[in-house]
Amino acid sequence: MKIIIIGNGKVGFAIAKQLSHEGYEITIVENKPQVLNLTMNVLDVVGVYGNGCNYDVLKEANVEQADLVIAATSSDEVNIISCLLAKKMGADHTIARIRNPEYVRGLRMLKEDLGLSMQINPEQTAAREIVRSLSFANSIKVSSFAKGRMELAEIKIKEGNPLCDQTIYQIDSALKSQVQFVAIQRDGQAIIPDGMTLLQENDKVTLTATAKQLEKFLCETGIIEHRAIHELMIIGGGKITFYLAPMLMEMGIAVKVIEIKRDRCEELVERFPLLTVIHGDGTDHELLLSENLEEMDAFIALTDNDEENVITSMYASSHGVPRVLPKVNRIALGFLLEKLGLENTITPKNLTANQIVQYVRAMQNTLGSSVESLTKIVDDQVEVLEFRVRENCRFINQPLKEIKFKKGILLSNILRKGKATIASGNSTVSLGDTVIIISQLHGLREINDVLA
Repeated sequence: MKIIIIGNGKVGFAIAKQLSHEGYEITIVENKPQVLNLTMNVLDVVGVYGNGCNYDVLKEANVEQADLVIAATSSDEVNIISCLLAKKMGADHTIARIRNPEYVRGLRMLKEDLGLSMQINPEQTAAREIVRSLSFANSIKVSSFAKGRMELAEIKIKEGNPLCDQTIYQIDSALKSQVQFVAIQRDGQAIIPDGMTLLQENDKVTLTATAKQLEKFLCETGIIEHRAIHELMIIGGGKITFYLAPMLMEMGIAVKVIEIKRDRCEELVERFPLLTVIHGDGTDHELLLSENLEEMDAFIALTDNDEENVITSMYASSHGVPRVLPKVNRIALGFLLEKLGLENTITPKNLTANQIVQYVRAMQNTLGSSVESLTKIVDDQVEVLEFRVRENCRFINQPLKEIKFKKGILLSNILRKGKATIASGNSTVSLGDTVIIISQLHGLREINDVLA
């Protein structure tokens, strides 16, 4: 599949990196030569220097042969024009990155007229992810998959954890939970567990379940304490806040925003009259305390500076705020965040890249692959794949205990008519089901590839 990416900033690079690693043919169009050369040195991609709105530049990139064009520059207008031009020149599908809240609703109405297959909004996606993540503690990394119907949660087994020195069978028997243990990271290595696997101190365990069942399990084991959110503080009044604030207020949460730029404060107040907006520096600890930081149920740091977000989040956590969520764009900070107990972070560029990669995989289905979605876990050592069971599946209506799967494969969940169940030895899959496969093997494209 030939994919052209216009714009090589944070989002464009994240998309290119993920798609390139999956073997797609990638061409990047970028008007900054240094940025383009750097990407070509680290990724297996073709680079074309120039403006994505320029006909001759798109012609040089062979846009007429493209299966997909993704416009991900920092300018909404450039992205819209680039996609419109690419579609007119013969590209099959186009995706535009649209960030401005004023454009979003109108563009939904004009989507077909513009020839857009999809529009992506990193800030709106991040806002939705924040709302979902607030249900869980700082030390738990949570992400959704299977079109939002299932959750993946990563927890660390620390000293005193009730799961420590228990087998998975013992845990399941005691709690009768609807949670599946799908992967363990131990000393940097990935393990696909079975019922007799013993959980050890310092293991990183990945679980799957519906959001409700996952929260129930974590509360029953004492890993998290259920606590409603009544008051919340946000540092930074950028685009994410413009999407996030109304979502939170609709949930009955009192939201307080601290923003250093006066014009942005005025814009927020004008747009959301019921929102409390403080003009000030969110890194000023005295200001945070004077605005009742210690009384907050949650704290979200959304400035454009990763270090500021991490430092203020640490400060909020040290003052007893139970849920803390920093925005972090640099993945290299992940090791430090884990040490600080801030594993649960928001990275808009990765959320957007995952969104687009899932769309690309759905396109690939029409070209011979039946993967509905794919998520990587355990430092990319393990893949979580979603397959729809079609007529070509060779184990329909067979008990799973009678099927010989390849080593490193686990069929973890079966989704039938919107309801998710944990797969057991007696489970069978039916035509039309969706199955979740956990795999240490990379490159699975067909459901029958899991068979030995």
